[in-house]
Amino acid sequence: MGAIGRDMVNKDYILRIAERFGRELAIILGLRKASKHEDALIYIDDLLLHSVGLTSSFINSVSDEVLLLALSPLGVLNIEKCLWVATLLKAEGEVYEELGNSKESYYRYLKALTLFLEVQLQDGTFAPSFASEIDDLLSKLSDYELPTTINGKLFSYYELMGHYSKAEDMLFELLAADTTPVAMKERGLAFYQRLQKKSDTDLLAGNFSRAEIAEGEQQLQNLAR
Repeated sequence: MGAIGRDMVNKDYILRIAERFGRELAIILGLRKASKHEDALIYIDDLLLHSVGLTSSFINSVSDEVLLLALSPLGVLNIEKCLWVATLLKAEGEVYEELGNSKESYYRYLKALTLFLEVQLQDGTFAPSFASEIDDLLSKLSDYELPTTINGKLFSYYELMGHYSKAEDMLFELLAADTTPVAMKERGLAFYQRLQKKSDTDLLAGNFSRAEIAEGEQQLQNLAR
């Protein structure tokens, strides 16, 4: 199948997923508007069990690594199931937020963000379609300091999306927090080398320039070895 054929299949696939999500989220939103929050949580749990074979309690009790393994039969991430879990976790977090339970909403937003990022990084096809979900989750989590593991994914995600200035900001935030600065420094140098191959137009679109590439590389070279 040619590139155009693959693109059409991917777009149709994404549209089908988005349509399915939209129908179910509309039902959840209706329950929330009617202040039937417990019913909304039960409905979400039922959707998770029937669509991915996992309950909300299991999903929220295991680590991200274990959850990703559960969503990766034969070692390959099931993109649709991962998106489904991420979408429903976000919806569940919104229900808890309306109930005033910020602790429960926080953990669901965090796990949803991890899953959305994992999908984007494993299959860039989905990046434009679900970028708004990531932006919304980052807004919801803006008052919190995100774990280094998520910031590491965000660094790669921002580069994938062409947000080079944001990627650089995340790079130096990671360098400041990383306990293995040599490995992070190498990752940063590879980032600047990839940017060197970009056109001036691409760099400008990413709010970046060749002068900033040179400056960033120099800063990394000046770091203690």
